[in-house]
Amino acid sequence: MKIILAGIEYVGTTTLANLLSDWKKETMGDPFYMDLIHDHSKLPHTSGHPDDTTLEEQEQVLALSPKLKEMYHRYGMYYHIHHYAQEDDLTVGFHIEESIYARRYFHYGLPGDQFDREKVFDQVENRIKQITSDPIIIVHMTAAPEIISERMKELSNHPAHSNSPLTQADIPEVLSEYERLVEKSSIGPVIKVDTSNENPNQTLNRVTSLLEQYFTESDRDRIAAFKV
Repeated sequence: MKIILAGIEYVGTTTLANLLSDWKKETMGDPFYMDLIHDHSKLPHTSGHPDDTTLEEQEQVLALSPKLKEMYHRYGMYYHIHHYAQEDDLTVGFHIEESIYARRYFHYGLPGDQFDREKVFDQVENRIKQITSDPIIIVHMTAAPEIISERMKELSNHPAHSNSPLTQADIPEVLSEYERLVEKSSIGPVIKVDTSNENPNQTLNRVTSLLEQYFTESDRDRIAAFKV
């Protein structure tokens, strides 16, 4: 099972990633590959192995030139593509999210650039298709702009959103850009969920129910074996 959770900050992608990680172990008996969640696509705050970026590290990232920010993320994406050779993968944002942040906030990957993110987006997806024939399920998480705005006011000081470049005024356009890039993607099926009026466990239950139709033969075998 290979999943990308895509959605604007405050929509719940990281929360759902952690719930899905636990759900998979409880359902299949084994974790996503190496028990990892790849939540590295938002600059300057990135999560996961080895650990979250500290405030000092975030300042160092923000001080990088656009060229170095571009290299940092492009190299990271090309490395993570090869995780798709494994049976399972759970990633937050990935090339969808990176493309949005690159052009809107960090001034790289712009039209006409050598590494224009519209082109890099396609290169990443083409390479994924070379590595695996499994579906890469995109769970597109969204919520009403006013809900995102309310959550931003409540959570903007939370460590997970420290130094986030997202502003209240940007919310509608960023939501629209996620919509556009999810539609542009061609690596697998899309599941769309609106988290406006759900708690995280309700979203988890809905997503896992929708995932069933896309389970691979290996997924189904592992679920059956674990039940026994």
